[in-house]
Amino acid sequence: MRRKAAMVTAVACGAGTLALAAPAHAAGWRDIPSAALNYNGTLDKVDFGAKNAGWAVGSAGDLFNPQAKLVRWNGSAWVADQSPIGFTPTDVAVANANRAWVVGYSWNGTKGLYWNGTKWSEVSYPLVGFPTAVDAAPDGSAWSIAGIDAAAGGPCAILRWTGSAWVDPKVPLPPSSTITAVDVNSANDVWLAGTVSSNGTSVNGLVMHWNGAKWTTRVVPGGMGVPGYQGTMHRIVAHSANNVYVLRVRQNAQITNALMHWNGSSWRTIDTPLNAAGIGLSSDGGSGVVMLPITTGGKTQYMHYDGARWTTHNGPSRAGTVQAGDIDARPGTSAVVSAGTASDPSKKVPFIEYFG
Repeated sequence: MRRKAAMVTAVACGAGTLALAAPAHAAGWRDIPSAALNYNGTLDKVDFGAKNAGWAVGSAGDLFNPQAKLVRWNGSAWVADQSPIGFTPTDVAVANANRAWVVGYSWNGTKGLYWNGTKWSEVSYPLVGFPTAVDAAPDGSAWSIAGIDAAAGGPCAILRWTGSAWVDPKVPLPPSSTITAVDVNSANDVWLAGTVSSNGTSVNGLVMHWNGAKWTTRVVPGGMGVPGYQGTMHRIVAHSANNVYVLRVRQNAQITNALMHWNGSSWRTIDTPLNAAGIGLSSDGGSGVVMLPITTGGKTQYMHYDGARWTTHNGPSRAGTVQAGDIDARPGTSAVVSAGTASDPSKKVPFIEYFG
């Protein structure tokens, strides 16, 4: 769900223009060691549905022998669990201690898992495209997105969990639109984000909201390039109907990397520090968000926007090139959790970092 906990901001500067490092005395990101992470592979996604209901997923092996890595927060430590099938996970969603989902792929097709509180079981995931995202709410509602080069405006598919299967919910998408992000707060509060090309020559951002009775469609003002050379709406975090953030990534388009913010009546563009491209986005538990930028050094980096200004925090030093791949807040606490991988030519070392 990628929301629900507060991230403390210690220092700030000009709104939306520059990021400063947190001072040494500020609460910082720290490594969470676990024997469950003792493998040569990646840790790519993390999600919490409740204080002690969290999963992180990654992969090891190769294309023809993929190994899904599943680790669970049991209330005091991260512990390994076994996947019933070999595949490469692409996302995980947790509703509560008794409901969670993983989506992904293998050489022979799309894959899905369902957690019933005791064990993981394989569930059919329709062959409608490459599974890119899954999200869930505490009430057990879950939605997923699959696409064919969706970031470049290719066809997409939207799926909803019925309680036993993934089905097409028949979302009334505008013509020439592609959905790339989803945020589920409840069965009656579902948000989708993507792009639309209504005239076939230019691309705009698109946000859709389900309130339990009908879909509302909003076109985000400002061009995002032309079809095939466009930006993408990569993540969406909806605090409320009047406080929605969408992470815009420029890709090949001649636009800036930015947060797009909806206040209930209008959109605002908030450029990221140093035009950093974001790959992950989570609520900070208040009214702001935490973004994961692309990194090239030996530390993770976290960019926090509190609704007025940016600050930057770094994780601990590690060997290799370090990248946090996903981030989520831990409900009922003041903590935020990330999952990532430190890579060098000889191995990949998965890690979990914790703020709070």
